[in-house]
Amino acid sequence: MSGPDIFISYARADRKFASRFAGALAQEGFSVWWDAALHSGETFDEVIEAKLRAAKAIVVLWSPRSVISRWVRAEATLADRSNKLAPVIIEACDRPIIFELTHTSDLSHWDGDTTDGAWNMFVKDLHRQIRSREASGGGGGPREPDMRVPPAPSRPAPDEDYPRPPAPEGEYARRHAAPPPEDIPYRGFTPPQRDPEPAPAPTAAPPPPMPEPEPEEEYEATQFYTRGDGEDPFANEDRHVLALMEGDEMLMEFTVGPLGAKIGRSPPAEIVLKDRRVSRTHCTLSFEDGKMVLTDLQSTNGTFVDGERVEAPVALEDGARVLIGNCLLVYSVRSSADQSGQAAS
Repeated sequence: MSGPDIFISYARADRKFASRFAGALAQEGFSVWWDAALHSGETFDEVIEAKLRAAKAIVVLWSPRSVISRWVRAEATLADRSNKLAPVIIEACDRPIIFELTHTSDLSHWDGDTTDGAWNMFVKDLHRQIRSREASGGGGGPREPDMRVPPAPSRPAPDEDYPRPPAPEGEYARRHAAPPPEDIPYRGFTPPQRDPEPAPAPTAAPPPPMPEPEPEEEYEATQFYTRGDGEDPFANEDRHVLALMEGDEMLMEFTVGPLGAKIGRSPPAEIVLKDRRVSRTHCTLSFEDGKMVLTDLQSTNGTFVDGERVEAPVALEDGARVLIGNCLLVYSVRSSADQSGQAAS
C-alpha cells in the first residue's frame, strides 16, 4: 500500500490550523494524513513514524508553539534529510536556525480561501515536489498531476474540528499525558539526559596525514535531541551516547536520538566537530535491530573504529572508540536500569 501524499506536522496548540490545512489540501486532490486519523487501539508512535516515512511530502506548520516542540523539530529534521520538507509559516516566529535557509511559504495571513495567490503557489509547489518524488521512484505509482479527488463524504469541512481518538490508558497514558494547552510541547523524539561518565583514554593511533580540507567555519556544535523541554517520554529507555575525549578528560557528550544523526564539520550535521581534518559531512549514525551503525560518507581523512578504518557500515559495540580527524569519540549505552539506579542514589 502506498503512503499518503502529505503528512502534516504541527503543535497541538495549532490543531485548528492543521484541520484547515488538511481539509483544503484534500480539496486540492491530495491524500492527507495527520494524527486526527489515528484509530483506537493503534500504537500512536509507531503509526505516526510509519506515515511520516511513507509520505511523499511533509508539510511543517511553523508557529511560536511548534518551534519549541521536540516532535515537530524531529519530524522536520527527518523530512529535510529525505528531501520531503514543505515548510509553512502560519504565524510570525523565529524558525530553528537549521531551517532558516530553506524556502518557506508564508501563509500567516491565509484564512482558508483557496483562491488566494500565496495558497495557489504553495499548492503548485506541492504538486511539483510530489511528481518529482514519484518520477524518481520515491513512493507510490504515477498520478495525473491535475487530478482533483474530492474528500470523502464523511470528512469534516476544513474549519471543523476533527475527532480525536479515544485517550490511551495505563502506562502509555501516564508517560504521554499532555500538559495544559498553553504550553503543550507536542510529540518528541528527545532521548533522556543524565550526568556524563568518565571514559577510558584513547588507544587508537591517529591516521596518516592526508590533504587538509579548506579552512573550517566557526560553528557551535549542535544536537537537537539533547534539548529538554519538560518531562522526557523516553526516560525508561536506553540512551546511546558519544563522549568527546581529550586525554583522560571528557570535553562534552552527545546523545543520539532514535532518528540517528550526521557528524561533520558544519551544519546541517547534528554533531559538529570543529576540526580541519573532519569533512563537512563526514559520517552518519543510524539504528538497525537496536544497534547503532556507523557509515563513513567517503570522507577525505576517513573514519576509524577501534583503530580500523571503516570501509563499510559497522555496528558499534559498547565502549567502541571512534576516531574522526583528531577527535576521539567513545561510544556507550546507558541502560534504563543504570539511570534508575543513579536517580535513586
